[in-house]
Amino acid sequence: MEFVKTLYFAVFFFSVIVLVDLLVKFKRPLLLKLCFACLIIPIGFASFIYSQNLHPTTFYLYVILSKAIVASAFLNVFSILYFPKFKSLVVSLSLLLVGFTLFSLYYNFNFNPEYINQLKGQTIVVVRDEGLKVPLILKIIRGTLIISFFATMIYFLYMITLKFSHNNIYFEKIKKWTILVFGLSVSILILYLPIPIFRTNELLGHSISVYIYMYILLLVFYRPLFLNRSALKISLGESFNREADFALSELDFINEFYTKLYFTNNDASLDHLAKILKISSNDLYKFVYYKYSMTFNDLVNKNRVDFFIDIIHNPKYLNYTIDALAKEVGFSSRQHLYKPFKKFHGGNPSDIVDAVATR
Repeated sequence: MEFVKTLYFAVFFFSVIVLVDLLVKFKRPLLLKLCFACLIIPIGFASFIYSQNLHPTTFYLYVILSKAIVASAFLNVFSILYFPKFKSLVVSLSLLLVGFTLFSLYYNFNFNPEYINQLKGQTIVVVRDEGLKVPLILKIIRGTLIISFFATMIYFLYMITLKFSHNNIYFEKIKKWTILVFGLSVSILILYLPIPIFRTNELLGHSISVYIYMYILLLVFYRPLFLNRSALKISLGESFNREADFALSELDFINEFYTKLYFTNNDASLDHLAKILKISSNDLYKFVYYKYSMTFNDLVNKNRVDFFIDIIHNPKYLNYTIDALAKEVGFSSRQHLYKPFKKFHGGNPSDIVDAVATR
């Protein structure tokens, strides 16, 4: 089993890397960040226990609880990203899942120690019968929770399958990643079914755990980059389909934003422009994201950079300093110009200004 211990230590080490990456790069929403963390930390904890060959019953209890937390966090990631309308239901199911696991462990630890001593590290989520007697009520609750968990997961997978054909502007951004999430969900449904060979073959059971753990960690580590900074819900409803009607006409937006050079306004903001156009900030955000595939701030900065490049070719601005040019296009100073310039054009603004001046 030395090889298995090595695999678990590799999983533990990678979980630390993924956690640091999440804490540093992921900005919002905080609830999604917390759910991702609840996937990573229990996996790292359980893997560390296995890698150190810590087999006392107490540690098995922690491992079983960690799996309940991972299952709950996985469901919550689904609801936050894909099915926000089911948030309350999923949170309730998650609390019941973790709560019942805690209660069943507590009950058996105090009133049925023989049961606890027979537990295996491969016990999945809610405590199973393991051939020993447990109260009927615990069996009923356990069975209900297992059915509810799998039914919810299957329903989510079914809904996602239906939506793959929909031209959803948010969903398209993470379609490939969603396919991988779909694959993980199917793997969990198949591999964690109560098939006897998974419980009796210890090596196979550990191999399944390592596979699932690494799969989850890789999904979190290679999450779509825009999730790190966006609070968007990846709604699978119809409200963001390309055929959707917007509260704003494109002509009105072009007239205000481009013709009147709104982006050069130092106070340019989503809320301010929304008031000018007499629509809600949310409607304007949807419009910009749909039409230009970027956030409002990125659209403003990109057009400021483009305008900067345009005016430096105009003799009128020949003797302007970079600081003056930056303010002319809407930036408060030359320092605020550099990062957007590098992002949307590349290089240094002074280099292109010098190149134009020497012509």
